Amino acid sequence: MDQELVRDVAEKVRWILGGKRTPVTWQRFSDALTAARAAHEAQDDAALEQVLYELELLSRRVGEKLGQESAREPEPKVRDRANELVHTLLPDEPEDA
Repeated sequence: MDQELVRDVAEKVRWILGGKRTPVTWQRFSDALTAARAAHEAQDDAALEQVLYELELLSRRVGEKLGQESAREPEPKVRDRANELVHTLLPDEPEDA
């Protein structure tokens, strides 16, 4: 797999986890985590690129529908799945990196 692409996905996942998003955005993020895991397991760079594209879109939705839905931190299960994915993508990197 393209290691630069893998690192970019992991870094974007970490960045998104550091913010508050609407429930709709967190659901899309959860779906992207599922797709990223499947792409990585299949060693499919093209599919992982699509996930990165989706994560880029989600990272720009910070002010999504301001006032219509309150932004919040991710649910613990989403945070755990994201952290597990980052560890899977970057197994040799310290967890607090």
